[in-house]
Amino acid sequence: MSSLAQFTFGLLLLTASALPAGEFQNTSPEQVRISGQAIADCEQLIHGQIKDGELAGIIVAVLRGGRVAHMKAYGYRDAMNKVPARTDDIVRIYSMSKPIVSAAAMQLWEQGKFQLDDPIAKYIPAFTRMQVLVSENDKPPRFVPAKRQITVRDAFRHTTGIAYGGNLPAAVNPGYVDNGMVYWHNGMYPPKFSLLDGMTRLGRVKLLHHPGEKFTYGLNVDILGRLIEIWSGQTLGQYLEEAMFVPLGMPDTAFFVPAEKLSRFGPVHDKNGKGEFYAIASVDMSPYRHPPLFESGGGGLVSTITDYARFCQAMLNGGRLDGRRILKSSTVRLMFANQLPTTLGTRFGLGFGIQELEFGNGTTVRKSTAYRWGGYASTKFHIIPDEQLSVITLRQRVPGNSITWTKLVPLLHRGIAPLDD
Repeated sequence: MSSLAQFTFGLLLLTASALPAGEFQNTSPEQVRISGQAIADCEQLIHGQIKDGELAGIIVAVLRGGRVAHMKAYGYRDAMNKVPARTDDIVRIYSMSKPIVSAAAMQLWEQGKFQLDDPIAKYIPAFTRMQVLVSENDKPPRFVPAKRQITVRDAFRHTTGIAYGGNLPAAVNPGYVDNGMVYWHNGMYPPKFSLLDGMTRLGRVKLLHHPGEKFTYGLNVDILGRLIEIWSGQTLGQYLEEAMFVPLGMPDTAFFVPAEKLSRFGPVHDKNGKGEFYAIASVDMSPYRHPPLFESGGGGLVSTITDYARFCQAMLNGGRLDGRRILKSSTVRLMFANQLPTTLGTRFGLGFGIQELEFGNGTTVRKSTAYRWGGYASTKFHIIPDEQLSVITLRQRVPGNSITWTKLVPLLHRGIAPLDD
C-alpha cells in the first residue's frame, strides 16, 4: 500500500492489544521483520557520533506492529557532569507538541465545536481585521487588508501568514517584538502572559502574506491552543491531561516538570568554540520547574520517549490505544491528508508534515508515506502506517540539528522488510 485511500487502520496487525497500559511489549527486531544488522549499524553510527563529540546523548525508539523492536538511551543526559541518558528521561519536545495539540483540537471538531473553515475571529475577535505586508520591487513596503479571514484550517496547516517573531522583515518584526510575541531566552521559552492576553497581542501583528497563500511556520498552533480553551471551557493543560494524556497513558507529558520528577530532567546542550558541550539551559534555573502562564500548544510540552511513542502508536492505530479511542479513524485519515495547494510544493496535513520515504533494499525497495515533525532541541519522529512503523529520537541540543536522524533513518529503513511477505 502507498496511497492514503488504502489505509486500513482497523486491520493493522498487532495494534492496541499489543500495548499493555503504561508499558510496551518488547520484541526482537527480527520478529517484526527488521534486520538486526540494521539496528547494529544504527548503534555504530550513534556510538561514533558520541565518541567524536558530535552528539551528547540520544534516546531512540523503533516500534513496529505495536511492539518495541528497539528502545535505548545512548550517551549522556548531562554531558558536562557525565550523567548517563536513560529511557525515562523527561525532555523538552518543543514543536513535537504541535501534533499532540492538533489531535486534541480535532477531538473537539468531532464534537461539533467548530468547523475547519470557520474564521478564527468567530472565537477570537482580535483577528477580525488583519493587515498584510505587500512588497513590490523597489517600492516601500505597505499594508493592505487581508483578502479573507484567517480560518481554523489555516492555523492547523500554517497558512495564516503569522510567523515566529524575531527574525522577520523590518516592516513586520516590531509588531512581534513590541507585543512580546517571541520566545524568550535564546528563543526557548514562551512569553510571560496568558494565552488570552497573547492572542490579543498576536492579533496586532501584520501578516506576511494573505491567508492560505503560503506555508509560513509560526505561532499557529498556539492559536489552536487558545481555541481549545474556548471550545472546551478548560485551560489547555487541563484539557490535554483529561482528553489525551490520561487516556493514552502519558504520565510524564505536561507543560512543566514537577519537583518529584526533576531528577529525570536534563539541560539543553550547545558547543563552545573549543567544541566542548556546555549547558545553555540548566535544570536548577529552568522555567520548566513551574507551570507557565502561557501554555504553548506550539512548543511548550515536555515528554518521554515512551509517552510520545504511545501517542504515535495511537495515531498509527487510527486513533485508538489500549482499547481507548481518542479519535475516529476517519479523523486521523483527514489529519494525514495534505491540506496545502499543490502549487506550494510542500505537503502538510492537520498538524503533521508529509513525506515519501524509501524502505527495504534490492528487490524489496518500496516507497511509503511518513507523517512527521521535529522539535527545536533536535527531537524527531515519524509514523508510517503502511509499514506499521514509528521511529522517535530525542535529544537536547540547541541550535537544533538532524545530525543523527538524517543518517540513522536511511540505515534503519534499508533493513525493514514488508510485513506481509
